[in-house]
Amino acid sequence: MARRPGSGMRWLLFSVSGRLSRRTYAWALLFWMAVVSVPVSAAVGAEPDSSAMTMAGFGIILTVLAATWSIAVMSIKRLHDAGLPGILVGVLVIPAASFFMLLIIMLWPPTKGPNKHGPAPDQPGY
Repeated sequence: MARRPGSGMRWLLFSVSGRLSRRTYAWALLFWMAVVSVPVSAAVGAEPDSSAMTMAGFGIILTVLAATWSIAVMSIKRLHDAGLPGILVGVLVIPAASFFMLLIIMLWPPTKGPNKHGPAPDQPGY
């Protein structure tokens, strides 16, 4: 079976087009938690003022930057699936409101059938 263009991991983690189901969104968040935990655990196990600590610090910076972008675009796709505007992802950077916004993104039901952002969840749109 041929893959649809843009339907792989690059689309899932780094593209803003299309819609994303609640289940896929939750699994992708768990994926990023696991990825970020690797350099964090390396930093915890490293000796202070060692090159291992420096490398772990760079690893933390790189993984957090990639995870931040990816979580933002996945949240946009999840908002698209719920029929909400993607600009609401900006609420995730407000400390007092981010927890509630994350709950809305995780729990808000999807719109049935195709909407202006794509045909069905977990497929590229536009």
